[in-house]
Amino acid sequence: MKKMSCHIAVVWLVLGLVGCKKDLQVDNNNEPDFDQVYSNGDDLENLSSGLYNTYFNCVNSFGGSYVMLGVASDNATCSWNNAAMWDMSMEPRKSWDNSPNYGDEAVTKLHFDEMYSVINTASNILKAIAKGVDVGVGGEKNDQIRAFCKFGQGISYGSLALFFDKAFIVDENNSMPGATIDSAVDYTKVAEASLSYLDEAIALCNNDFIIPKEWLGTADDFTNDDLKKLCNSFAARIMSNMPRNKTELAAVNWAKVKAYADGGITSDFTIYMEGWAKWYASGADFLTTPGWGKVDMYVVHLLDPAQPQHWDDDPDFPMPPESINPPDERMLTDFEYSGTNWFKPERGYYHYSNYRYKRYDGSFALGTGPVPELMLSENDCYRAEARAYLNDLTGAADIINAGTRTTRGNLPDVAANLDEIVQALHHERHIELYISGAGLQYYEMRKQNLLQKGTPLHWPLPARTLETFSVPRPFYTFGGVANADGLNTSNGGWR
Repeated sequence: MKKMSCHIAVVWLVLGLVGCKKDLQVDNNNEPDFDQVYSNGDDLENLSSGLYNTYFNCVNSFGGSYVMLGVASDNATCSWNNAAMWDMSMEPRKSWDNSPNYGDEAVTKLHFDEMYSVINTASNILKAIAKGVDVGVGGEKNDQIRAFCKFGQGISYGSLALFFDKAFIVDENNSMPGATIDSAVDYTKVAEASLSYLDEAIALCNNDFIIPKEWLGTADDFTNDDLKKLCNSFAARIMSNMPRNKTELAAVNWAKVKAYADGGITSDFTIYMEGWAKWYASGADFLTTPGWGKVDMYVVHLLDPAQPQHWDDDPDFPMPPESINPPDERMLTDFEYSGTNWFKPERGYYHYSNYRYKRYDGSFALGTGPVPELMLSENDCYRAEARAYLNDLTGAADIINAGTRTTRGNLPDVAANLDEIVQALHHERHIELYISGAGLQYYEMRKQNLLQKGTPLHWPLPARTLETFSVPRPFYTFGGVANADGLNTSNGGWR
């Protein structure tokens, strides 16, 4: 096992939003901290440059929610007692331990704190510009900075809405002096806010500017048109993945998803790691490294239906043989047969698997090279999904059949049939998007009522955050078979 060196971004909490104060507010403009930190254009540009890095390293962190969501969704499997992997992959499922002394309490706290770190910094930058601080000569970079800050606010609030049951909405124009726990709003309102920020960013992208490649971890600089496409794809991602169940799935504004996705990226949005220093997808690294995570049998069975769908909790369960001629050819290129199981049997044989994921081994070997964050095939899924639910079944099938299902998987064309299209999208999200986009498979299983019974459908506000607001114990939580209500905890499941 290799030494964990995942990057945890330094949290800059000028606003006091998630620190030891109860107030959730943008600081008074006359406070020294604000004037000192946000006093000139160079400062604002420098602070803006780190916004996406903080977001990326959080949602992809081994110490955050990434690996927990991977195993809770039966996409990956790992029974090691790190980052809540064992707890959230137990069968039957157990409830989330939302107490401040829980060993993996930091999994949700990191997600909460780092998203608000981005939101806080972006909001203060925007506030400074509104006060008259210019970036560049004569403010020539103001639109670039404002667009990137709105992008940061949008994706961070979107991540909070996807993961938590509620959150607090603050920005450069809205503060919460004297906030209480009741000031938090439910995830639907948080999602609405995230889309409004992304819409503002999209509008600002009608101005010409360049986002340096160092700000996004990409191979090339981004033009304003590139950022506009990325904002659209993130908006489609948030809308498509927000439903907690099939009832909410049916209520999605698919016409709006279609508009976002059709205006989205036209090539993969790829991050380039540079030796574990600044850009590092540590969660994906550990879920694919031998000795750590393996591919759940649920996914192995999707690749080859001749493989078992579940490893029985039985010491005599036979090791399934390697697939020789699987229907999906990506089983031979992206996945590797692994006849050894390294997990502790006393934690459940159901964690065992006969495959691991190898597609990005070259990048993870030295922590250098490309890892996908938002793939063109993901955006194509949203384009096809929106058309399918808008009853354009032929249009949906055409998008799927022109994509990685056939070009890489060499699978037969899908028919213009809603059930087949939904299953094809499900397949692509588990196979082609295996490590890209934190939590995608969990959100896919959630909205299709496929998470195992007792799996949380979202997570409560972190225990230490609740402590800040003097909420009495025991703190609220979700999960556990006994709490399965289909609203906060799965009451369905694929098995």
